[in-house]
Amino acid sequence: MEKTIRVVIADDHPFARYGLRVLLESDPGITVVAEACDGREAVSRVLEFRPDVVVMDVKMPNGDGLWATQEIQRVRPSTKVLVHSEHEADPNVMAAMRAGASGFLQKAGKDVTQITRAVRDVAAGAWIFNLSDTARMRPWFEQLRTVRQESTFPQLTAREREILNLMAIPKQTIISVAARLGISDKRVDNALSDIKTKLGAADRADLIAMARAAGLGAQP
Repeated sequence: MEKTIRVVIADDHPFARYGLRVLLESDPGITVVAEACDGREAVSRVLEFRPDVVVMDVKMPNGDGLWATQEIQRVRPSTKVLVHSEHEADPNVMAAMRAGASGFLQKAGKDVTQITRAVRDVAAGAWIFNLSDTARMRPWFEQLRTVRQESTFPQLTAREREILNLMAIPKQTIISVAARLGISDKRVDNALSDIKTKLGAADRADLIAMARAAGLGAQP
């Protein structure tokens, strides 16, 4: 059975939120789990509902989309942010991408199914953007991806990040990670408990999923 993509809509206009909900829920594989009318509420909804994707307006009160994107990437980097703006040339769009957004779409797009495809693609880890010069922009996005991976989970210590990266590699266990690092199983287990608390993971499986979604799990 296909996994349902959980979405939070963040927009200060109620009609815009309603329209987005109707479009997104026309796709049986997408469920809108919450809405937010400003940036701070968007972050709160992410922490409460743990969505896969946030569809984020860039211009909102009480913490705009740029601030909210930064906060979401800090507190739950496995949640993808798809920026939604009226204008392609809006400087906030590029700022949001630098802050951690995974895609951008214009609100006035002619294809009404574009938003559902974009949400699906972003949830799967793709970059989504319809900026004019995509050929020129692609190297910039690839460079940004590398920078993000190198600075993933800044709240972790270097050792905690090393342990999490190893645990995210398929078929690794506490015993194998401990042997690889030359430390005790108990130390690895305690570190994972601390990491889970710091990242707000529900359980160890959720923690590993968050790590892999953030690009960890590569062979060192």
